[in-house]
Amino acid sequence: MANVTIENNCVTIELSTMDKIWATHGSLKIPLSHITFASVEDENGWDFWWRKIIGTSAPGLKTAGTFFAGGGLAFLDFGSGRNCLVLQTAHETYKTVIVQTGDDPDPIAAEINRRIGRA
Repeated sequence: MANVTIENNCVTIELSTMDKIWATHGSLKIPLSHITFASVEDENGWDFWWRKIIGTSAPGLKTAGTFFAGGGLAFLDFGSGRNCLVLQTAHETYKTVIVQTGDDPDPIAAEINRRIGRA
């Protein structure tokens, strides 16, 4: 699970050591000015297929890494796919970032949307 913090006009997604291994990726820092929308969603609401570029894809157990979906790259890091923080971005490598956090993602999404003027 990821630890998500918001400070200095930046969202930091800190991955655990095991998540870094599964995702073959380090932690992410995304400027708030590059985030267009934040939401909380469940995997069963996603209507597109992921094509793994690099990482781990074991549905229901762990999905982590760089994937292609919906016309762009996505960074995914989730286990069960429930209560995931979903960030839509512009001017970033990843068009979509989906992570499962150890904390309740609703206040995180609300704070991001408030800071970007989408509240």
